[in-house]
Amino acid sequence: MVIANATGCSSIYGASSPVTAYSVPWANSLFEDNAEFGLGMKIADNTVKERIRNIIKENLDLTGTEYDIYFNYLNDLSVENAQRLYDIIDHSLLEELKPLKAFIMPRTYFLVGGDGWAYDIGYSGIDHVLSTNENVNILVLDTELYSNTGGQVSKSSHKGSVSKFAYNGKKTLKKDLAKMALAYPNVYVASINLGANPMHTLKILKEAESYNGPSILIAYAPCIAHKIVEGMKTLDEEKKATKSGYFPLFHYNPEEQKFYLDSKADFDEYFDFLLGEDRYRKLKAFNKEHYEELLQDNKQAAVDRYDYLNELNYQSKQK
Repeated sequence: MVIANATGCSSIYGASSPVTAYSVPWANSLFEDNAEFGLGMKIADNTVKERIRNIIKENLDLTGTEYDIYFNYLNDLSVENAQRLYDIIDHSLLEELKPLKAFIMPRTYFLVGGDGWAYDIGYSGIDHVLSTNENVNILVLDTELYSNTGGQVSKSSHKGSVSKFAYNGKKTLKKDLAKMALAYPNVYVASINLGANPMHTLKILKEAESYNGPSILIAYAPCIAHKIVEGMKTLDEEKKATKSGYFPLFHYNPEEQKFYLDSKADFDEYFDFLLGEDRYRKLKAFNKEHYEELLQDNKQAAVDRYDYLNELNYQSKQK
């Protein structure tokens, strides 16, 4: 696996020089161009693998008793076929291949960043990546605001939430990044939440990685800027977010052409969830005139979103 990381909390907390929390190849890009940065890594790998295939094609008659290993690699770049070639490359008669040994195995690319990158300044890059049909995976750590730079409002912030540049509560609804990605029938799209359903999260990560095409996974990520009343009990807060319908779980698999709604919603608990975080609780103090209206609109948007996802799920079952 190779990680392209947009500058943000995932890089500042996870890999501040001279140490890193990652045990795989990892590189940190500019905030605004991480999607293009990661796509460039994938295209570079494609180029080297094409060179490997060309060397093999031109020299198949020199492979002797190991002909089948080289031939199978040419016709199916599976992990198994790549491993067999990798294991014999040190004594290969194809000298040109030996310096390229590190590129023989398939690589998984994850483009990781927050919602400030994915919903705002880097969205055009993400849109471009999804349109290319390259086999890369985008993981959005959705904190619903600009976490790394001090808690400013982002396009992922919900209506009524209080943050920097939205002290009276955000007046517009959250941008629906998943719905926009679903416009591409070739893209694996999912919403995941570790605290709400760990097994679902693992299943989706594995399924998206194995899909031979672009994927985008939007992960709910509680942040200190949410000012959770009970403290940073993030797994508990994630569970509440999904149970109340605030952050539903779902996935669309292009191989099956089916959409799955993977969570239920108890909207009776919705306001309990909102008022468990100061980003919503303090709205009344800052906007006494409109706070009820803003939070009602917030809930109605969640109900409408869940109904829309449920309809997609129903239609998918009818196919």
